[in-house]
This record gives sequence, structure tokens and C-alpha cells, in this order.
Amino acid sequence: MIRRSATVTLLLLAAAILAQPAAAAAYVDGPTGFSVDPPAPFIVAPAKSQSYDLAVIINSTTGVPSLGAGDNFLCQVGYKSLPDNNDFTQDEINLQQEQPERLDGVADALSRSFAVTGKATFVLHGATGLELIGKPKDPSKTSGVFMSMIETPQGRTTLNCATRPEEIDKAVDQFRLIRASITPPGAQAP
Repeated sequence: MIRRSATVTLLLLAAAILAQPAAAAAYVDGPTGFSVDPPAPFIVAPAKSQSYDLAVIINSTTGVPSLGAGDNFLCQVGYKSLPDNNDFTQDEINLQQEQPERLDGVADALSRSFAVTGKATFVLHGATGLELIGKPKDPSKTSGVFMSMIETPQGRTTLNCATRPEEIDKAVDQFRLIRASITPPGAQAP
């Protein structure tokens, strides 16, 4: 009887594990080439968005960094097709992105709600992007933000992450690792 109970218990445990949704290791959209493959302990799942043509959410299996206040996910990566970008090469788009006034303009928009604590350009798969870090101006808001925008001739890919303000400085390196796992449509694959 003991043996049978142990076997039944093991079978029930195995069934429960198999019944749970699998954590996606990577997201790939074949038609566009958009992909996100975050490093452990992060997992990615497809999401619906009215703002993007394609979107995924990213969470940490360890709970670190913490989610921003009221959020259901740590980061969102979204891709939006921009037909006007088709008129430009990647090099021409990169030159536009590298202009200081471009970064300053995006930082000014963010500064309406956040104290911008960091802004920079970066290169991902041959595309120059913009990075912004912000802490809430209003003490009742309890999320710090990390944003990255990458433009290609196909469109814009945006990474938005939010965590508790006291964790944002420490989380930036993890958010950059997540960003490094993104391949925007039209970007040069690694």
C-alpha cells in the first residue's frame, strides 16, 4: 500500500508539473525576424498591445528586480512598423539617432513625469538606439523606469522596464542584458 501511494503521489506530481504553462525561453516572429531571448532568470511570453504590432512581456523567475507598483510584468518589448523609415538606410537612421537633440528631445518628454537620471546612445546589432533612465518626481509613484528605443528601416523596437525606485540603479545592468537579447526586425543578427 505504501508503494502504491508513493507511485500515485509521483504520478500526480508529474501531471501537475506538466499541466503548468511552460516558461518560454525565447520569442521569435519568423515573418519579421523580431526576437527576444532573455538570459536566466528572465522569461518571455507573447503579449497583446494596442501600441505595438508585436509585443512580449518579460518577468524574473526570482522576483528580482521587483515589479513596479501595480505592474504585472517587469519589462515589455514592442515592435511597431514605421513605413516612413523604409525611405532610409540603417546608416542614415543611425546618424539621426546619434544627434544630441534627438536624445535630448526624448529625455525632455520623459522628464514630464520622471527625473531623468541617465541618458545615452548604444548600438544593438548595427542599429543605434536611445537609452533613458528615470526616477519618479512624484513620491506617490513607486516605479523607476528604464527605456530603450531602436530604429531600423522596418520600424521602432522599444524596451520598457519598471521596478521600485530604490532598485532601478542596481537593475540597469540586468535591463541592459535583456536589451542585448533583442533582435529588432531588419537588424543585423549577431
